[in-house]
Amino acid sequence: MGKTDPNGPADTRLMGIIHEALRRDLRRTRTVLISTPPPGDDQREAIAEHLGWMMRFLHAHHTTEDQGLYPMVRARNPAAAALLDQMHSDHEVIAPAIGRFDAAAASYGRSNTGGDAERLLVALDDLEEHLLPHLRREEDEMMPVVSSTITDGELRRWDEEQNIKPKSLGELGREGHWILDGLGPEERDLVVHLVPSVPRFVLVYGFARAYRRHLAACWGDQSPVRCRVQKEGQTQVTVDADPDAVWDVVRDVTRVGEWSHECRGVKWLDGATEAVPGARFRGRNRAGIVRWGRVCEVIEASPRELAWRVVPTVMYPDSTEWRIRLHEAEGGTRIEQTFKVVKGAKLLEPVYATMIPAHRDRTHALVEDLRRLGALAARTSRTPDSTLS
Repeated sequence: MGKTDPNGPADTRLMGIIHEALRRDLRRTRTVLISTPPPGDDQREAIAEHLGWMMRFLHAHHTTEDQGLYPMVRARNPAAAALLDQMHSDHEVIAPAIGRFDAAAASYGRSNTGGDAERLLVALDDLEEHLLPHLRREEDEMMPVVSSTITDGELRRWDEEQNIKPKSLGELGREGHWILDGLGPEERDLVVHLVPSVPRFVLVYGFARAYRRHLAACWGDQSPVRCRVQKEGQTQVTVDADPDAVWDVVRDVTRVGEWSHECRGVKWLDGATEAVPGARFRGRNRAGIVRWGRVCEVIEASPRELAWRVVPTVMYPDSTEWRIRLHEAEGGTRIEQTFKVVKGAKLLEPVYATMIPAHRDRTHALVEDLRRLGALAARTSRTPDSTLS
């Protein structure tokens, strides 16, 4: 990959990589907490210790941003004040959720009686409700401002002074392998070359075995699934919005970027302007630092039900069918979404799972999508001059 230019725009890709590590282990936590049989005492204690460590890391991460990075950006770029205020406000809201999650994890580590696992799940829901939108806003809105405001050298000096120098080699070893966990070759190369050659060798090789033991202690048999993507799934939520309002948003595929955690934008192809069978569109997607686009084709567009498939190509031979159904529910709409891989790509699957680890288990992210969809529909229904056809 080579080194970045210290005098060029700040390379903020590491921020997305760190964010994905947080998302990854929150997903792992949810999977373990709802598993049957529940974790034994040793695994439960290991998970609780890890979650406590991760909350300390997250708190420190926000603190160094508030005390070092964002004041530097504010001084250089007064026009970014409103967005910087939003970042600080987010941190203030997230901090109590971190505390509640940390306390619930500690209680879970001591015992799993009297509903400790259920309380930790509630605390996890609470943390994700506040943290995940913040991470996405920081990646999509704040990091481009950072990149255009300060140089890469300035970003690296902030990281060195506030996130690296205060920590011991052992702390950096654990943190480094946690960040590297599951990364593809390009992302891994980026991370390891932020460290000088001699300590890099010690960090990468000297702590690898300890981290593998830690990984197994926490997540047990989950680690082998890193080479597989989720093949099918079903999610549903009930939202406080009229079914017709939800349908108006669903059938306008150009609005998917407003509610999807992964799709950033959609354009109709070949003159298509509405969702009818055979109409094609191209979606632009992003997960962490990975970006890609795929062509999709509508296969069904009956009232309150939309289905489409990803069109396979020579380079990308896989295909997935997606379907959204709407059902009237008391006071709102029940949105049901399903997906199923109908044509796999065996040779590419490990690559997909490595480059886009969020695709190993998509359940929680898709639930959040449907919640955003419902909120968007509720707002849209109150707009008298909607442009939807």
